[in-house]
Amino acid sequence: RPAGKSESATGSPPPAKIITEGDLASIVLTLQAEQRLGIELVAMEKRPMPQRKVVGGELIVPLGRAGNQTNSLPSIFALVPTMTATDLVRVAEMQVTANGQIKAAQVELGAARVGLARATSLIENKAGTQRAVDDAQAQVALAEVTLATSQERRALLGAPLFDAWNRDALWVRVPVYAGDLDRINHSAAALVSALGSGTNRASNVARPVRVPFAGGGVSATLDLFYELENAGHGLRAGQKVSVSIPLQGEQESLVAPAAAILYDIYGGTWVYENTAPHTFARRRVSVRAIQDGLAQLARGPRAGTKVVTAGAAELFGTEFGPGK
Repeated sequence: RPAGKSESATGSPPPAKIITEGDLASIVLTLQAEQRLGIELVAMEKRPMPQRKVVGGELIVPLGRAGNQTNSLPSIFALVPTMTATDLVRVAEMQVTANGQIKAAQVELGAARVGLARATSLIENKAGTQRAVDDAQAQVALAEVTLATSQERRALLGAPLFDAWNRDALWVRVPVYAGDLDRINHSAAALVSALGSGTNRASNVARPVRVPFAGGGVSATLDLFYELENAGHGLRAGQKVSVSIPLQGEQESLVAPAAAILYDIYGGTWVYENTAPHTFARRRVSVRAIQDGLAQLARGPRAGTKVVTAGAAELFGTEFGPGK
C-alpha cells in the first residue's frame, strides 16, 4: 500500500506521505521517520572547476620498458602505441624468429671455433695444413658476423613485446583535433570510463605520458597518450573507452556531493531537494562529470539549495516502492 494512504491502527499519522503536484511528487516525513532514514543535507554550491572535454579513446599495450631500461637506438617500441592487435602479434612472431636466429648463429660460431681449434692442433702436430687453418679462421669470422647481425636485428625489435607489457598498466590513445591542442592541459590527468557507463560509475584516473611522436597521418587529429592503472586486470588492450580530457583554466560550476545523485532505470539523474521542514522533492539534474566525490552539474537546483546525501536512496524507494 502506498505510503500516506491510511493511518495506522493506533490513529497516529503515517511515517511518510506522498503529495503529488503535476508530474513530480513531494515526500513528507515525520521527524521520527526522517531520523530512522538517517537523512543528511548538504547545500549546493558553485565553485571553480576544471574544464573538460569528453572524447573517445582506445586502450593499448604500453610502450615497452622491460626492466625500466631505455634504449637510445631506434626500436619497434616507438611504434607500439599505433599498432593494431594483428600488428602486435606479427611483431611478437618476428621477435621469436629473431631469437631463434641468434641461437642458430651461436651454435654455428661454436662449431666454427671447434673446427679452428682442431685445425690448429693438427698443424701443430705436423698432421694438418695451413690452408685448413685459414679456412677454419674464415668460418669463425663469418659465424661472428652472422651472430652480430642477428643480434643487431633483434635489438631493433626491442625487448620481448608481451614480456615488456606490465599488465598492471595500460595506455590510452586519444585522437584529438589538432586545433584543440592549445586548449588542453597536457600536465593534468584524464578520467577514463567504459563506454555507455554514463556518470554513475567512478572514473579511472589516467596520467599523461610523453611519446616521441603524436602524428595522426594525413588526418587533422593528433594522438595523446595517458597511462592507466589496471591492477585487477579488468581492462584489456583494444577496448574502446570514454576519456574526459582536462582543458586549460577553470570555470565556475554548480556542484553537489556525488552521493546526492540518483539514477533511474533510464539513466536519468536526480536529487532530492529539501523544500520545507521534513519535505523533499525530486529534481532532475544534468551531470557533466564526477571526480573526487563531487558531481559537476550542467543543470540543477540553484546554489544554496539543500539536497539529500545520506538517505537519498531510501527516499527514492519511499516514492516508488521497492524494486522500482
